[in-house]
Amino acid sequence: MTIVVNGKTVVSNQEIPGITGGALDSNEGEPGPVYFQGDHGPIEFRKIVITPAK
Repeated sequence: MTIVVNGKTVVSNQEIPGITGGALDSNEGEPGPVYFQGDHGPIEFRKIVITPAK
């Protein structure tokens, strides 16, 4: 996973080792939803681009 926020890369090519606490099920190899989490308050996004891994 690579995450870019406001043009700055904050996470670069990092693997997520296993499922996270918010996972819907344990099928980590299957496509599924992407969630965005704020810090217990409202958040807004202007432009989100998701590029699937090849």
